[in-house]
Amino acid sequence: MAGPPSHIRFDHGMTRRALLHRASAGVAASLAEPFLPAWSEAGQADSASGNTPLTPDLMPKEFSVAEFGRRWRELRERMRANQFDCLLIPQHRPGAMIPERPDGDADVQYLTGIPAGWVVFPYEGKITAISTGQLKPLLALKRPVHGIVLTSMYAQNSKDIEIRFTEEEGAWSGPIIDCLRERGMTEARIGVGSLVDIFRNEEGSVNYTTFDRVRRALPQARFGSAGDLLWRVKLVHSPEEIAVLEKATEVSEAGLRAMMQTTRPGILQREVWLSVFHAMVEASGERPWRVSLRAGAEGNTALGFPLEEVFGHGQILNQEISGSVLGYGSQVNHSVVVGSPAPADWPAAAQYCLDTFRHLLEMVRPGRNVNELCDFYELRMKARGGKGGGVFLHSGGLSDLPRWGPGRDEGVGITLEAGMVFDIKPSAPIQGASPMPQFGDSVVVTEKGARRLGKRKMEIIALGA
Repeated sequence: MAGPPSHIRFDHGMTRRALLHRASAGVAASLAEPFLPAWSEAGQADSASGNTPLTPDLMPKEFSVAEFGRRWRELRERMRANQFDCLLIPQHRPGAMIPERPDGDADVQYLTGIPAGWVVFPYEGKITAISTGQLKPLLALKRPVHGIVLTSMYAQNSKDIEIRFTEEEGAWSGPIIDCLRERGMTEARIGVGSLVDIFRNEEGSVNYTTFDRVRRALPQARFGSAGDLLWRVKLVHSPEEIAVLEKATEVSEAGLRAMMQTTRPGILQREVWLSVFHAMVEASGERPWRVSLRAGAEGNTALGFPLEEVFGHGQILNQEISGSVLGYGSQVNHSVVVGSPAPADWPAAAQYCLDTFRHLLEMVRPGRNVNELCDFYELRMKARGGKGGGVFLHSGGLSDLPRWGPGRDEGVGITLEAGMVFDIKPSAPIQGASPMPQFGDSVVVTEKGARRLGKRKMEIIALGA
């Protein structure tokens, strides 16, 4: 099946000719057009289709003040139940060796909307975000910057939240101590975020010098870990957050389309990576959460990097692709075969994986324990000769939420609730070849079950065959 003609424009705003030129003009000219599934053309923007391309102008500009108020109320309710008078929340980087986000500030972003170094969050009274002076030029724009700065929440003389700036970069303890004293916290019970036992960051990421200075300045205060409070309050999403995650999934699928349109035997992985990255930035105006793809290996083994590897005939291409809208990521996965001949067991393994995805989707409903899904997935894997491990439920939103799989201890025993969002991404063993095919889409738990956020058809695809 021939691909679309080179003059058609796709939803990320680049012509096919431009994409192929970026990919490798010398190699592409000598290769057959790839097989493109119908959904890969669904985002075209031309007079015949009448579709509108994704652009930053069509994305949400900021979370509402009411949404932040909801987050604060729910976190304060958890503080009350745990008898915390105040929270001290640092910038942190879960899984910092993986270049997912440039900041990784899940907690501070969730509560303040800006890349603050620390947040002082009292049970009652004004919240203080402490940042560096580098933020001032962005605030001076008086308009949203995609995924970073919230303007309306920081209105002059806000009774709810303020920003303070350090006089010297990295000198956090002084402003923190001042805030705690002003809020009457010299003898308080203070919870500290990212202190210990953080998912994929067991020893936490609190700066020792800062924390030591704060403790010495407030010797009567009592400090404890608040990491559990912070991830739990983020796990169930509001309708406003779900709408943002749905847009982020659209951006992720724009990345998949770019991958489908550029991948073929003989192309450098780096060139495809750049096309995917470019497509998602053009769609949302934000740096993607994740672009990690590789042929002949698991997608995550690229660690999010563009690689100098050439795609060969008959390789299985896996990926983890996650766009970003207002800093929220939503991952999708869709294994394909590059060129031919495909491994003999590819069609059967791919179909088994798709069937597993559909079974899991049907199992998702409020009240079901996540362990039930893990047990079912493990049995499906073992029935085809696999070991049954690995992540197959990847939380959407910010970077520090659980990633579930058989044998993993993140968020063990969680009961599904309406509003949870995660990527269901099972794999299936393939006989005589590697890697395992993987198909996944972000879904939201509703009162009636699960709803896919993606729009593409979940199908078996070969590229450049």
